[in-house]
Amino acid sequence: MIKKALYKEISGLANNEKMILLSKLILELSPYIESNQMVNIYNMKGVGKEVWEGIDAQEYVNKERALWE
Repeated sequence: MIKKALYKEISGLANNEKMILLSKLILELSPYIESNQMVNIYNMKGVGKEVWEGIDAQEYVNKERALWE
């Protein structure tokens, strides 16, 4: 079980920092997942949705695209 202090610290991160952390964890765990079980993508529905709470998707995409220029 995740420790409360760790969860509290993660909860205090900015949304973009949470996304970076989530990406790193997925990369770290992917070899384990691939070697030990099949992943049903439908089981992931809603995972991480709290990270995107209050963020307008189009506004986010526009900001990211602006960084490319």
